[in-house]
Amino acid sequence: MRVIDRPSPNFDARTRPIDLVVLHYTGMQDAQTALARLTDAAPVAGKYPGPWQAGDVAPDAPLGKVSAHYVVAEDGAVYRLVAEEHRAWHAGASSWDGEGDVNHRAIGIEIVNGGHDFGLPEFPDAQIDAVIALLGGIMERWALKPARVVGHSDVAPDRKLDPGEKFPWKKLADAGVSIWPEPYRGPLPESDDVVAHTQQQLAVFGYDVHATGAMDGATKSALIAFQRRFRPHQIDGALDDETRKLLYGAT
Repeated sequence: MRVIDRPSPNFDARTRPIDLVVLHYTGMQDAQTALARLTDAAPVAGKYPGPWQAGDVAPDAPLGKVSAHYVVAEDGAVYRLVAEEHRAWHAGASSWDGEGDVNHRAIGIEIVNGGHDFGLPEFPDAQIDAVIALLGGIMERWALKPARVVGHSDVAPDRKLDPGEKFPWKKLADAGVSIWPEPYRGPLPESDDVVAHTQQQLAVFGYDVHATGAMDGATKSALIAFQRRFRPHQIDGALDDETRKLLYGAT
């Protein structure tokens, strides 16, 4: 694994021990554009045109400063932007396991990929092999279990789609650096309130969902995120038997 230092000034101090890794796609045209954006101390809209901003935005309009600990290019090159001991700015408004501000306790890995705005390209094998190697080192250094590797869409399901439905989570799980649930094989247990029970399971898995018994927006977003990761062939937010059995298998 090649590691290239490309320091970003966009970081601050952690207030929590590291207990999570969040995977992202860059969602930009190419690696160099993403690296420029993630290391820019004073980003403005005119430097990063794209479908993510209105066409009439002023070129000198300031953008939020962002960063990640690592960027993994399509050829497998790994760029180190922020030291793991520092807090990078990658997850934004987010929550996992009932706690917000994921950045304080997470290592962020940006994987170069155009994302949904650019047709959601496939992830090359060399890139995924590098992600697996990088995760292996991080997990060993910080004593993290495979379940502590999640996607941006997991921690912010109401606003994020990355790393997307083409990301090979199963390959990561096979390598021991993430999880992949086996569907529950028995008959689904009877429940007086299937929605509330599903909300409890989603919360146990980590999503910011409360057992209201109503199929609210947070629940729908969490189901879609769960399907995007574990049932990418059908992402509809429906509480069907296949989704329920996967959720039973995951919890």
